[in-house]
Amino acid sequence: RQFVGREHEIAQLTDLAPITTIDGTAGIGKTSLAMYCAHRVEHQFPDGQLHVNLRGFDAREPMEPGQALHGFLQALGVAPAGIPAGLEDKAALFRSQLADQRLLIVLDNARTAEQVRPLLPGSPTCAVIITSRNRLDSLTVREGARRVALDGLSYQEATALLAERMGAERIAAEPEAVTALLDLCARLPLALSIAAARAASQPDLTVSGLVAQLRDQRGRLDVLDLGDDDLSLRAVFSWSYNVLS
Repeated sequence: RQFVGREHEIAQLTDLAPITTIDGTAGIGKTSLAMYCAHRVEHQFPDGQLHVNLRGFDAREPMEPGQALHGFLQALGVAPAGIPAGLEDKAALFRSQLADQRLLIVLDNARTAEQVRPLLPGSPTCAVIITSRNRLDSLTVREGARRVALDGLSYQEATALLAERMGAERIAAEPEAVTALLDLCARLPLALSIAAARAASQPDLTVSGLVAQLRDQRGRLDVLDLGDDDLSLRAVFSWSYNVLS
């Protein structure tokens, strides 16, 4: 309901290619964009949608393709006893099940192309949207995937996001503080949403007061933390940091 901006990317995604990848840094809004567009195009896929979080960047271990396929096959009505054990056999059965169907498949939070490739339907009647913090260039080269790269929101989009969550009057009252808030949050949708939620829960906290809290570089990530792992910038960034050499 509160999704704002990304008009150019939405136009690309709703003009669906067989395979589309969305990549960008942590907190940039890849999953929100994919889900928003999936709902926008649901009428084009009368046989339904399949969604999975592949946990490529997550507190838990990445999901194995075979596990994702097992869940997909069950969702498609295959009895557990009829699901083969091997990855290649599962992938073949999955593609057979989708041969004449019109489904949209959303593969969220992938780490590598190898994790995704067994989950591709290989059917011209289906479409796939993949999100990842990594560029999945081999999918572009080998499977002809279309790439959509996300950057931070524009100042106009980021201001609209804050107005949607904090109220337009509150935003209009402190324009200079709002600009400072956008810069301190790097115009990342997740950071802005967390900051707005903190302000919304404290009616006496002005935008200027929130900016003052965020100016302390040592404590900035503490302010942008609402307790849950997926609502903590420190935790979300750490999942990328931890996979570095």
